[in-house]
Amino acid sequence: MKNGIRLAVRQDIPTLCEIWKSCFSDSEEYINYFYNENFKRIKVLVYDVDSTPVSAVNLLDSEFINNNECHKVKYLYAGGTLPEYRKSGYFSLLLKYAFEMAKQYGYGLFLKPSTEALVSYFAAQGFKTDSSFNLVTVYPDEIQPISLSDISYKVYNSMRNDAYSNIPYARWNDEHVCWCVKENEYFSGRTLKITLNKKDYLLMCYPEDNTLVITETNLSVSQIKQISGALCDLFATEMIKAYMPDFSCNNGERIISSMVYNTSVSNTYVNLILI
Repeated sequence: MKNGIRLAVRQDIPTLCEIWKSCFSDSEEYINYFYNENFKRIKVLVYDVDSTPVSAVNLLDSEFINNNECHKVKYLYAGGTLPEYRKSGYFSLLLKYAFEMAKQYGYGLFLKPSTEALVSYFAAQGFKTDSSFNLVTVYPDEIQPISLSDISYKVYNSMRNDAYSNIPYARWNDEHVCWCVKENEYFSGRTLKITLNKKDYLLMCYPEDNTLVITETNLSVSQIKQISGALCDLFATEMIKAYMPDFSCNNGERIISSMVYNTSVSNTYVNLILI
């Protein structure tokens, strides 16, 4: 029976689901869906005790684009440890190993802390805070006609790359954006092109109880307000909460969107990070 770090294999998925479920509020159905859809394209670092994973973190490939320069990065997602094995340093060992690999192969790391308390934890491990969202609440105006259409993941990703090409941003491959669209649809969401004043904008959103959650858009807050009545009517919601990047909005609740390690790019827009 061995202790130590390795890459997960498909046979580990049931245990990976147990670790995830013990750390986050996601349903077992969703966690299984994530691994069934994504396991082939991601890497999962695990720490074994007696040859069984007790701590894990998922790594997804991305790129930070800045002034047309590409910087390889990996996104660390949904990491944690089974409750009975916490405070043993296993997750810190996974991070240390991830740091060593990042330095050896010349790529960066980033993550979104799920709680405020984890900001301090990850800072102590070696991450530094980089960018943030402002979570803005919008109440609907009167319903006005709106021009919109559902779009494919490829069209969405092309629009996204065009929209953010003039700032440092995380560029995702089509495979990841395809998953984000599927995940959004899993939560009854839609991936849309909105046309305002003969200009096209992207919008990814899903309804949650009486709220429409906008996870990504290049619309401004004032433009969201302009179409808020139509959006709330379309999704049968009473208000909108929009995750707006800090470079486009100064109002709302500030939420750290990324902490980074081993990258020279700063103030990077990193949405589509599985909020």
